[in-house]
Amino acid sequence: MTRMVEEERQEIGTLKALGYNTFHISIKYLIYSSLACIIGGVIGMNIGFQLLPRIIWDMYEMMYTLPEFLVQFDVENAVLGLTLIYICIVGATLYSILREVRNVPAVLLRPKAPKLGKRVLLERVTFIWKRFNFSHKVTIRNIFRYKKRFLMTIIGIFGCTSLILAGFGLKDSISKILPYQYEKIFDYDMQVALKNTLTKEQIENVENTLKQNSKITDTVKSYMLSGTANYNEQKEDVQLIIPDDTESIKRVINLLDVETEEELNLGNDGVIITDKLAQLLGVKPGDTITIVDSNDVEKEVKISKIAENYIYHYVYMSKEYYQNLYQEEYNTNVIFVKDDNLSETEEEEISKTLVSMNEVSSISLSKTIMQTLDDTLNSLNYVVIILIVSAGLLAFVVLYNLSNVNISERIRELATIKVLGFYDREVYSYVTRETILLTIIGIILGLGGGYFLNFYIIGTCEIDMLRFVKVIEPLSYLYAILITVAFTIIVNIVTYFALKKIDMIGSLKSVE
Repeated sequence: MTRMVEEERQEIGTLKALGYNTFHISIKYLIYSSLACIIGGVIGMNIGFQLLPRIIWDMYEMMYTLPEFLVQFDVENAVLGLTLIYICIVGATLYSILREVRNVPAVLLRPKAPKLGKRVLLERVTFIWKRFNFSHKVTIRNIFRYKKRFLMTIIGIFGCTSLILAGFGLKDSISKILPYQYEKIFDYDMQVALKNTLTKEQIENVENTLKQNSKITDTVKSYMLSGTANYNEQKEDVQLIIPDDTESIKRVINLLDVETEEELNLGNDGVIITDKLAQLLGVKPGDTITIVDSNDVEKEVKISKIAENYIYHYVYMSKEYYQNLYQEEYNTNVIFVKDDNLSETEEEEISKTLVSMNEVSSISLSKTIMQTLDDTLNSLNYVVIILIVSAGLLAFVVLYNLSNVNISERIRELATIKVLGFYDREVYSYVTRETILLTIIGIILGLGGGYFLNFYIIGTCEIDMLRFVKVIEPLSYLYAILITVAFTIIVNIVTYFALKKIDMIGSLKSVE
């Protein structure tokens, strides 16, 4: 809108000379910007109230059984959003008009005088300044000569890079969940669930059946039951794992301290709970929580340590602590199994053999669980696509408009240097060198902003059953840089053709 007002300075001057007042002159531009706000606002509302909620709902339907999704138009939020947009855009338009119409018609009918060049602070650092050639010195002076463009370009590129990096960072965080849970924490390949109240001989029979396959490398017995963990008014579903032997469990489950990643030992002084459970309940080591198991037996347990975990919530308890707490006989109902790269055919054969046994109730393969969860988590890639598309549009619109403003403001200057013999390529370098330098500054700042934005998004979009891995891969930084640079190159190509079309005679001829 600023560019539109400045391009029509002479029309505004003519209208003012003919006696039109400020209201009549500005009404055209206010109506234009108002229509842009209303039309864009209606389109945005349809995207915000229809498209994005449906995408998010579909993502959650892959993880949960949800009722039918009913889309409602939120009048309050719609009005609030449209009002904020209207104030920003129409306010900027009104400011631009009032700044122009305060001049007398004689001034408005003449081309706008270019901004005066000023010495920059870097010139005082002579040992650096003297190393620049003439073109580089002009570029640095021009950057600080047009401060509004300087700030807007950096802010636009900063926002673009931040959003792209946050999108790729979110994808990195999601993609790390499964490897961290099923390779770093859980180190077993199969979970064999046994029927309740089996004798020791029956359990050994299942173990012997497993060990008949030469690729089965280890088996660890344990007792698992579901329940809830309660603290104050907070309540979360959990799985209780009570290994038959506190040392053998380390072969299939790595209990790591959430802060130091040191190996934790199950003791008789309390239980180990997973970190997301501790966060949701708001507890720390030394606190006491209430465990209600699937049999509605309620017991208070003391938290001794907090372990790293990424999927679901677990409470680990030693066999001795369990027996002292519940005063009942320990009963193995799960066998964790490790294998040496069983093929699908071998896994299928072992599964059929085990299922046919009276002692076995079900079998869970880690590969199958990982595949199911992977399909579910991949649905969150929609968020990444939305962020990258939004960021790309932001970069393109900001840079394109700023480039147009830059050319229109400096049309006489650019026409002058073309008349003086500068080739199109030299004129292009003269202008785009500034954009490139500002883009580099914006990218550097945007990488830092994207780092913090990514962790903020992770903290706000995590569901209760998942812990996202706070990590951004080096490739994500590279992709963020390359995509931002790609949009900048596109704008620079468009700028090149705009510079070629500059009418030297028309731009330089005297208005008087």
